[in-house]
Amino acid sequence: MMRRHAVWLGLAGLGIAKLAVHLTTNTTYGFHRDELYYLASGRHPALGYVDFPPLTPMLARLDMDLFGPSVFWLRLVPALAGAAMVVLAALIAAELGGGTFARLTAAAATLASPMLLATNWLFQTVTFDQLAWTVALLMVARLLRTGDVRWWLGAGVVIGVGLETKYTILALALGLAAGLLATRRRDLATPWPWLGALAALLLWAPNLAWEATHGWLSLQYVMQHPSNQASLFSPPAFLAGQVLLVGPLALPLWVAGWVRLLRHREARLLGMTALVTFGTFLLVGKAYYAGPLYPLLLAAGAVALESLVGRRASWLRPAAIAAVAVDALLLLPALIPIVPVSMLHATRFDAGRTDFADTVGWPGLADQVAAVYDNLPAEERRHTAILASNYGEAGALDLYGPALGLPPSISVHMTYWLWRPAHLDASTVIVVGYPADDVRQVFADVEPAGTIAMPDGVGNEEVGKPILIAREPRAPLDRAWPAMPRLD
Repeated sequence: MMRRHAVWLGLAGLGIAKLAVHLTTNTTYGFHRDELYYLASGRHPALGYVDFPPLTPMLARLDMDLFGPSVFWLRLVPALAGAAMVVLAALIAAELGGGTFARLTAAAATLASPMLLATNWLFQTVTFDQLAWTVALLMVARLLRTGDVRWWLGAGVVIGVGLETKYTILALALGLAAGLLATRRRDLATPWPWLGALAALLLWAPNLAWEATHGWLSLQYVMQHPSNQASLFSPPAFLAGQVLLVGPLALPLWVAGWVRLLRHREARLLGMTALVTFGTFLLVGKAYYAGPLYPLLLAAGAVALESLVGRRASWLRPAAIAAVAVDALLLLPALIPIVPVSMLHATRFDAGRTDFADTVGWPGLADQVAAVYDNLPAEERRHTAILASNYGEAGALDLYGPALGLPPSISVHMTYWLWRPAHLDASTVIVVGYPADDVRQVFADVEPAGTIAMPDGVGNEEVGKPILIAREPRAPLDRAWPAMPRLD
């Protein structure tokens, strides 16, 4: 009993350490462009959005209602999810037959995972997707240990919640179906896999209904996304990315996890699931899409290592822990926000880690636009709209703009396209981020009003973009609004 309590104390300590890492660094930078978009989406409740299902915006809205626009409180949510995955990885190791060493190693490796450290500090769909996968895979692992097929229902419920979070969990569903057919067809003679599939579909149904009434916008986005970011979707880029996201020194543990799952009959369903899912993303995904598999693979690797150490090579115990720790420590400045904003450009992290650069300068952008707006005559301001070229700009202007007296922004980017005013009759538009030549196709009078600047020389995709004042629309703006959103 005492030993069991010690294990749980160790796991709790590792989970708290993961939480502490994020809570002590999460306010180094401001809101990320995606976080601004989720906050804006939360202010427009819906059953769906162009590029994600509704769960993450709902969480953003709840956080905003409880705590206001706080970077700390918003990022507390993914930090808690990341800490939970540390403990869940240990539970998966236990279900796979691991003892104390395997459980603690699985937790430590998940804590130190470069992939999870790099994603769990931001409020994005990615972390909540990872959590859903990890819970679902834990349920399947428990099914395999106990033989209780009722766990298929639990896995289906979790996948249904995941489908309201991020559509990539469909690859996990595909993998589980393939693994079930390959290794446990007898389960199909029971109602539980079918009930699990039905539960997933029922939970996904509200979002599917939204898609059906909005022209399947998310499907159009998914189909177009790989062509917009072709270099990130290539198999070589995907495989190379695994080395960095797993961590070069932790790679043997990750590989051992694959071997354990595929070679041991009692875990082969999970091995087939991981293999089909990984192969799907290899063909049509980015490197980080495979990240939700990491807690499972690291847990299985820890079990394999424990088995090996139990027979020989006891030196591997400290070596494994040291390897995952060194990986994390060496990569830490590129994973979590510990480099000050003033040093981002000097260290080139603004170019190499765009997530860092995308947290900088949004209040200043709102100030710049407000200065342009305030310089307009009072009568002209009454008929002025603000058009942003992307959801980051629009989200920043909508979050910081009201305190500066700015009207709501409009944009044709992603779901902002759906939020256009009922009647768009402005005679003057402050245009943020669009090239002047493009704006002149819609307005006869286009006047430069400034250039977007970022503090401390930080370079991101906003730097140097123009701020324009556009007057004399060539046609009513209602007619100029595009028939489809911009999906890049």
